Amino acid sequence: MKLSRTAAALALGLGAAAASLAGGAVTQSPAGPLQAQADAIVPNKSEWTILAWSIDRNQPLFAVNADQAKVPASNNKVFSAIWALSLLGPDYRFPTDLLITGPVENGVLRGDVVIKGSGDPAFGYPSYDRDVMASPRKMAESLKRQGVTVVEGGVIADPYIHDRQNFGPAWPLDTGNGASRYAPTVSGLPFNRNMLWIEMRPGPGGLGYARIPEVPEIPVINTARMGGGRAYAVRKPDEDTVRIRGAVGGRGPHRFGVGAYEPAYLAAGAIRQALREQGIQVRGGIRIAPTPKGAALVHRHLSIPLIEIVNQLGRKSDNFFAEHVWKAAVAKATGQGTFTGGGPASAVFFHDKAGVPWGHLWQADGSGLSAENRTSASAMVRSLMFAHKQPWSRQFHESLAMAGDPDGTLQRMFNNPPAKGNLHAKTGYIRAVRSLSGYVTTAGGETVVFSFIYNGRNTSGARGVQLQLGDLLAGYRR
Repeated sequence: MKLSRTAAALALGLGAAAASLAGGAVTQSPAGPLQAQADAIVPNKSEWTILAWSIDRNQPLFAVNADQAKVPASNNKVFSAIWALSLLGPDYRFPTDLLITGPVENGVLRGDVVIKGSGDPAFGYPSYDRDVMASPRKMAESLKRQGVTVVEGGVIADPYIHDRQNFGPAWPLDTGNGASRYAPTVSGLPFNRNMLWIEMRPGPGGLGYARIPEVPEIPVINTARMGGGRAYAVRKPDEDTVRIRGAVGGRGPHRFGVGAYEPAYLAAGAIRQALREQGIQVRGGIRIAPTPKGAALVHRHLSIPLIEIVNQLGRKSDNFFAEHVWKAAVAKATGQGTFTGGGPASAVFFHDKAGVPWGHLWQADGSGLSAENRTSASAMVRSLMFAHKQPWSRQFHESLAMAGDPDGTLQRMFNNPPAKGNLHAKTGYIRAVRSLSGYVTTAGGETVVFSFIYNGRNTSGARGVQLQLGDLLAGYRR
């Protein structure tokens, strides 16, 4: 992406302030055949941006403030998935490389081991590797096969495919800048969901603990005591020190997870642990730095396909996966996965490829956690129509949660025909926001794309409105 395109986007109101996104409105589509019914369903219309569009007839079915940009919550993940699938393809696999920086002489590596990431959110992820150390151990085995018994240096962690901003702008306070399980930190070198796990086990000498993986570079302060069962692990938003507090009851072991402030330490610690398990002595420590020039590749780990990762963020609304998918798209478009570069690059892509007008879309992050994200229903519908026409259309449709399906976020919505097993969409919910965007086939056989985004205080009432509008579309017959 050329800098001039980014500058053009910024000049058209896509830059610094979220309030600037109100500009650039498109002439409102004329009322469709279901407009009267939709108007009767939707109260407080100023709090909504809504559009339902028949792909087969190429006409609106109903619209309410379709050109107004509002906070989308997790509907923002739709843009992240479409962008990544377009730039990288559904079969793309993230590489994570093990390299060495010097020669091997009589079993001694005269240099460092490097673990270099590309932002693979599934690396060491418990849902895909039951043993999260499985992949690091395969890397260590590759080095052992070269006859290495001693690493003279240490382990370099290279996360520089991304910037060093490991949490998004204007994330909710309860994320603790990536400390929480539902929104852990983002990194170019992720491992095990970027969570440091503390395992506590009572013993003769008192209450001991171990880090998983072994990363003494992340400080742990243990003030927990025996008795009761309300212990917990926390860290402050601006530091990596983990504090264990409260009381532990029973025999254990007890596990507590905290999102690491500097997650690249986790992958490097896992590699060092795996090397030691192979009998390889590592004399140096861990440091975070770019891969030195001339480093030689020893082993390349490839992730599961991108479409499987997209399924995780689509059906499960996984924030961790969404941020890494989005930053992968940013890196492909701009050269590095940065939060600051992502917004302009995303706006340019969707303007050029999906016809989204300037001012209708701003991605401050990939997951939708940021209060700075904005989209209009029109931008969402245009983007979903674009995805519907791509070679990976079927795979994208299948990545969305299906109405009534227990394997997804729509398991408790649209549990009756004709919407059940038919309507498939991305849900979204944060404080004062509820959103739903996707596809449905009408009773008359038309494929409809829709977006219902609410910003207001009555989010429970908004859910009821979305249910009525979805049922209206599913039951429509001309």
